[in-house]
Amino acid sequence: MPPPSWEDFYSLQRFGMTPDLNNILHFCERLGHPESSFPSIHIGGTNGKGSVTALVDSILRCSGYHVGMYTSPHIRHFEERIRVDGKLIEETEVFTFLQRHWDFIQENHCTFFEVATAMAFDYFRSRNVNVAVVEVGLGGTYDATRVVSSLLSIITHIDYDHMDRLGNTLEKIAADKAGIFRSKQLSLTGNQRPEILDVLKDRAREIGTNLHEAESLISLASLTTTPRHNSGTATLKKVPLPLTINRWKCPLTGEHQKHNIRLALAAGLLLMDYFPGITPETLSSGISAVNWPGRLQPIRHRPWLVLDVGHNPGAISATLESIHKIWKHSTVHVIFSALRDKDIPSMISCLKFETGFASVVPLPPPRGLSREEISALARESEWNAHCFDSVEQALLKASSVAGPQDVILVIGSHYLAAEVLKIQNIS
Repeated sequence: MPPPSWEDFYSLQRFGMTPDLNNILHFCERLGHPESSFPSIHIGGTNGKGSVTALVDSILRCSGYHVGMYTSPHIRHFEERIRVDGKLIEETEVFTFLQRHWDFIQENHCTFFEVATAMAFDYFRSRNVNVAVVEVGLGGTYDATRVVSSLLSIITHIDYDHMDRLGNTLEKIAADKAGIFRSKQLSLTGNQRPEILDVLKDRAREIGTNLHEAESLISLASLTTTPRHNSGTATLKKVPLPLTINRWKCPLTGEHQKHNIRLALAAGLLLMDYFPGITPETLSSGISAVNWPGRLQPIRHRPWLVLDVGHNPGAISATLESIHKIWKHSTVHVIFSALRDKDIPSMISCLKFETGFASVVPLPPPRGLSREEISALARESEWNAHCFDSVEQALLKASSVAGPQDVILVIGSHYLAAEVLKIQNIS
């Protein structure tokens, strides 16, 4: 039998998501439970979980620790999902793992995400990491990452997404995401609606964890937002004496990233007793050193080309709010597409009031929408958007009509972001 290929690996996506942890537990048992060989920081939520994962990873690395990071989805290459000390897993490591376990994977109908998760944990153990920062894939209660030995569970801002699997109310979504809390371990959240915070507190009490709120731990002041960074000062409310960061500067820009920065700083504060290398200085340097593309990312200017992977109505709204605060008097030209399982009408409802040139483009099957499908959805939403066969065509047209101070916003999907970065030749 020939060794598995990328095509074989990606074909596992046909199994979707399993509604239990049996496969991942069985896989981890086969591997000798690598997930138990290191402590983990486990990060769930709806919006911002990738950014917070990257920020916490950067803080721990700047504090002198050997850190594994697992995120999803990737933008251009699968290897982006699994990193140690910021370096991507090698392709040879990916296929060594797949070949070694391919019979097991096929026999048990393991999903793509279950295999990627098991691979990450096995890789982290082989690299003797001090700690892993692990992003939840979807939900929390039945996500494959839930098997980690979490020292700290973090839940970022919760909003509507994946309602077909998590429930059609924010309370149901919050209850599912709270499944990552662990008895007698640390838990943290921030920037939540009151009704969501109530659910998280109830679940924390039931599970037996003390839920901390970032707003009670970290005070941000002197905040400044530019097209390329957020900056400010921070007070860490540590007992017995508060600590101060006189100045921090973060390359993740936008109003919504201020909440993620506060959450990451709060995580660092809670982890100081476990990782004594964390100091106000390493918190500041970690925030400054983070590299997390596709989040309100300026690619070029005159006109500005801004890339964002936001793919639900809440994320789209937050991105637009930030754009209008940063680029106050600029016309926004939108290039949009999304995967078919997303709430596309609600996302279009956020975007259609922008006054610039609007474009929609297809994405590859099976999850992507065809030209006809995305065009029909735009018409049904009464959005006067022009349909192009490719992102490249849409970019050329938007660039031709945009003024030098205008913003071309490409938004809606990691797949769309990948196309733009490929066109711009950015790794």
